[in-house]
Amino acid sequence: MNAKLLVGVFLTLILCLSAAGCITTTNTAPYELAGTWVSSGNVIIASYDLTLVCNSDGTANLTGLISSANSSRALNENLTWEYDQDNTYLLTDAGTSVKASMNGDTLSLTVNLQKMGIWNLDQDFDLTMDRLATSPEALVGLWNGTIEGNVSNEVMMDFLGDGTGSISVIYYQGGIEMEAKKDITWEYVSANEYQATYDSNIASLKLFDDTLIIDIIPSTFIPGTSDTPISVLTKSFILPIPYIESPL
Repeated sequence: MNAKLLVGVFLTLILCLSAAGCITTTNTAPYELAGTWVSSGNVIIASYDLTLVCNSDGTANLTGLISSANSSRALNENLTWEYDQDNTYLLTDAGTSVKASMNGDTLSLTVNLQKMGIWNLDQDFDLTMDRLATSPEALVGLWNGTIEGNVSNEVMMDFLGDGTGSISVIYYQGGIEMEAKKDITWEYVSANEYQATYDSNIASLKLFDDTLIIDIIPSTFIPGTSDTPISVLTKSFILPIPYIESPL
């Protein structure tokens, strides 16, 4: 592995932390790595300032700067990532993979600069990176998904820039298509979290790139269903542009 690649892997490790001894009580889902992660600090002989952007399609990009007393290197590495198991992910740069561990909004990993071929320093370093908060406006738009994977129970959400919007659930009852639509108000909470209010219910939402998770109570939309909140995975949805034939 050449020096440039090794530096790229080093930065990848910094951004996608997988530190030994990190204890997490709740397993993450594959999509939860999607988003932007940042880290800066020092590891004895070097300082770093890194940004890792993980896209929901399994691609990623690592940028930043790593500096020592005598030199500095700018990074711009294209990576891929995949879910491993429990709270871990694998980030790969040119065939070399690094295991990353997530605990809440923190990624952790352990790096040995000599083993990576970056510097002649045979010592392990624990590195961490924090999830960068999304913008309040990131929720604005259309989102589409299904309840518990049932294609007959479709969810469509429309979040407007003024903090209002709607949630619609299409379902079948007695073979007849029905629709329950609720007007909502919504607000940004913190990090990548939002909340929406409909009727007297508050639904929490979390945004991971183009994947939005909302917790809703099925019975508030579909009669006779569960009163227990469930998580619904939705994707950013763009309405097709209607075809208009040009006049001759």
